Amino acid sequence: MSSNILLDSKPLRERIADRIRADIVKGVFSDGERLIEPKLAEIYGISRTPIREALRQLESEGFIEIVPRKGAVVKELTIRDIDNLYAIKANLEGLAARQAVNFISDKEIDRLVNMNEKFISLFNGSENIVEEYLRYNISFHNLFIKYSQNDKLIEILEGLNKNFQRFRSFLVSKVDRVREAYLEHKRIIEAFKDRDPEKVEKAVRNHIESGWQYLRAKIQGAKQ
Repeated sequence: MSSNILLDSKPLRERIADRIRADIVKGVFSDGERLIEPKLAEIYGISRTPIREALRQLESEGFIEIVPRKGAVVKELTIRDIDNLYAIKANLEGLAARQAVNFISDKEIDRLVNMNEKFISLFNGSENIVEEYLRYNISFHNLFIKYSQNDKLIEILEGLNKNFQRFRSFLVSKVDRVREAYLEHKRIIEAFKDRDPEKVEKAVRNHIESGWQYLRAKIQGAKQ
């Protein structure tokens, strides 16, 4: 195990969970693969007790499931699973945006504008479009979520968004979705400028639902 992990201030269980989660996202462990405690202990250079605790945490997050006579296996996300995740995300982020209307300043709205304008650079055929898109998009969403000033809602969304890492490579690979997201963000910004809670909640929900329709089509296309 690397010295970076040993120096990390997180509890050991969370550090190991972070490593296993990251490896699931990267495809090191594939859907349906068994996660055998002694093997994981060897891979990460740690005893089996924190491995077991980390697996319980990942089970609660929906990354793995405990199957009788098989033990821990990487949970495969079905279309229905992702439907449910997006439904929750759309509603909760819409609520966060609605609450943020009361607290976000004009200066922070200008920050949303600046973040969104960075999307324009993605139209120029960047080789790393997925990573750039995700970085700007996450920053944009996190800003208004933060200004909801609802700590419990922020905590729930942070946990939920871990699951979205698993299919991020499907999220965007062409400028078509970048362009649509840019325009949807502009509608969100205009709603914030109008200080209209219903309008901003609807704009955020529509944006997230639009992203899911795009992703659904890509996933189904990849399976054909």
